[in-house]
Amino acid sequence: MNRISFQWRITLMTAVLIAGACICLNLLLYRSGATGMDNLNGYVLQYQQNDDENLMIEIPDDQMSDFLIQFSQEVYDAKAVFGRKGWCITAAVTLLSAAIAYFVSGKALEPLKKLAQQAERIDQDSLVEVRLEENTIPEFRDLSQSVNRMLDRLAHSFDLQRQFAGNAAHELKTPLAIMQAKLEMFAEEHPDADSEITDLLRFQTDQVSRLASLVRTLLEMSDLQSIPREDHIELAPLADEIVADLTPLAQHRSITLFQECEDVSIKGSDTLIYRLLFNLTENAVKYNRPGGSVRVTVAKEPEKLLIRVSDTGCGIPEEYQRSIFQPFFRVDKSRSREYGGAGLGLSLVWEIAELHGGSVWVEKSSENGTVIAVELPVQ
Repeated sequence: MNRISFQWRITLMTAVLIAGACICLNLLLYRSGATGMDNLNGYVLQYQQNDDENLMIEIPDDQMSDFLIQFSQEVYDAKAVFGRKGWCITAAVTLLSAAIAYFVSGKALEPLKKLAQQAERIDQDSLVEVRLEENTIPEFRDLSQSVNRMLDRLAHSFDLQRQFAGNAAHELKTPLAIMQAKLEMFAEEHPDADSEITDLLRFQTDQVSRLASLVRTLLEMSDLQSIPREDHIELAPLADEIVADLTPLAQHRSITLFQECEDVSIKGSDTLIYRLLFNLTENAVKYNRPGGSVRVTVAKEPEKLLIRVSDTGCGIPEEYQRSIFQPFFRVDKSRSREYGGAGLGLSLVWEIAELHGGSVWVEKSSENGTVIAVELPVQ
């Protein structure tokens, strides 16, 4: 059956369906008309058959007028019945044909539905594992082969990208560590340096620290696939740890931290889930208003858990609410430079959520604050 092309399948099915519908319609209409004529033929008032086999119908003169009226009425009734039956038969055949066509076309399109279901399972993390089935009809076989070749090229491109980011980060890590150590040693050996040199040292140290943080993030992003995700993670203690780690930064900006976590656990990477929650909370603290608050909540729902991190900042414009999860994207570049941001924190959050089969999005945002939600499956 797979050797028959999709085009020929549709052609043959349509031809058979039309032929069957026409045959049924003709047979039924003929049967209805014949029945009507038989009924009309049976309307005989009086007849007499002679020996010469000629049929003679005799109608008395005083009954001729009534006969004509009744005969006309009988013909009219027969035509009306025939018309009604014809329309009913046509409607019935049409509905039956439509039902059969719907069923047959559904069967014919099953390979396309299977192809769509397979394509739905493809994402960045499954480019190598998931492939479209190629044992199908010719048109879909060509499409499946083309998509599979494209997936191979995409997987190769992603591998090259990750390798480049990882190699570049590794190459930069050691020189940056040496530079940072040299600057710290110089600052310790020259405590009485003038203000101009002190300011320059502070500036250089901040920039090197920023580059080192960027390199660490790139290393983490390039190595996400290889990190095991078999840990049993309790979310409440993890949230407590993150709040404790970020308390000094929050106190420096007069930010109040709150956390409300239900007793829930998930399966994944403890290191990556910590990084996800830490990045979201740190981002909310950094870009909040002085004297504001940050609230971290974890709630369990049927077959999933929902993490929300809300702040009282100035909000995110609607046109940027999806872009903030792209690498190196920053809504306010001046504030990002002020806090040493490189635009990779939320991108890493997105990657970690996807890696654990979840998703992240801006749930709501206004001038009164922003709520970012993360949904993760509970296994």
